[in-house]
Amino acid sequence: MTESHTADSADKARWERVIMRRPSQVLPRLRALSVKRGDPAAARAALLGAFFILERWGRAAELQDELQLALQPVRAKKLSPAEAAELSEALGRLHYQRGDYVEACNAWSQTLDLANDDSRSACLARIGLAHLCYALGDWARGGRVLDQAELHYKHLARDPYLRAKIALNRAASLRTTQGPQAALSALREALAAAREAGHSDYRAEATWQQARCARDTGDTALALKLAQEALALAQRCGYRWLQAQATLLLSEMHKDDVALGWAGQALTLAEAIQSRALQAAAHGRLADLMQEHGELGPSWHHQQQRKRLESTLGQSQLPAQLEALARFDTHPPPEREGTDNEIAEAVKGLAGLAGVGRQMNELLNREHIRRDELLALALQVSQEAERLRRLLLP
Repeated sequence: MTESHTADSADKARWERVIMRRPSQVLPRLRALSVKRGDPAAARAALLGAFFILERWGRAAELQDELQLALQPVRAKKLSPAEAAELSEALGRLHYQRGDYVEACNAWSQTLDLANDDSRSACLARIGLAHLCYALGDWARGGRVLDQAELHYKHLARDPYLRAKIALNRAASLRTTQGPQAALSALREALAAAREAGHSDYRAEATWQQARCARDTGDTALALKLAQEALALAQRCGYRWLQAQATLLLSEMHKDDVALGWAGQALTLAEAIQSRALQAAAHGRLADLMQEHGELGPSWHHQQQRKRLESTLGQSQLPAQLEALARFDTHPPPEREGTDNEIAEAVKGLAGLAGVGRQMNELLNREHIRRDELLALALQVSQEAERLRRLLLP
């Protein structure tokens, strides 16, 4: 590591710590600097600082036009590739939070084209692409892309912010693919790195993920305690995306009017930050609750809203986009020869998964969805996938 890079990293860490701890005081100064003429590089750095704050507050969309305008000089080669990569990576996060997944994919792809492979921007873009893989349900590729984010970024040991970010994403993947217990060590790592970096939002996010793990293992009392703690932390630091997630989780762990109240709060927060994915989830929860109460009209309304929002996420276009990004998945798993019996069993398992997938699709297309049926099918998918994993992995 060069002395200049070490100094730059230390300056970046100090700058981020100030922004995280005093965002309300720092934001007006950053906004003033971002529009100041005479020093374009300083203005762009201030714009990125302002984005860092407003993203957590759910207001990143306010800066979309400015970010796109700041990127224009790259076509005339008046902007360094490193600066352009930082701006493009920020645009990717803006698009992703709102639910514009194809645009996010394009922005992060551009970042990797512009940035040095071992740069911070490239690391952040790979983490973003892992998010998109998860959104598509391609957990294996998402895990590999996340591994690449860690392997390529040589300065990770001195960057607790990114260590926390990677650990949080790894925990989410492990919880889905291997179960809640497998995610706990990654969450402890995320908490430690978040404390070191002074990032309260990632402390809140790790606590929320711990609550989900506790819920999944049946420890309802601990799950409720951790969910309330995560919500309080998110409220203190203004992390509205996590406030919405925490209130949605609390709704799932309560019944009747209490559950409706939490779900309503989740929907209000999701609408405020323009997150269509979160809005869809909140509408889905409200639909379930209304159906349980026998209020079929409101239930149908929320179910239609959920379907409408999910149709706008662009997920149907993502498979082609992700295939185009296969070049960034540089370490695919080793191929393995199998016996005829193993191959036959694998084909049989895939057919079983396809059948369950068709059942789930039929269920999701109904006007009224029974949560117990959906959970039973999800469990069946998980069991079939685990059987396939054991068959196909060495």
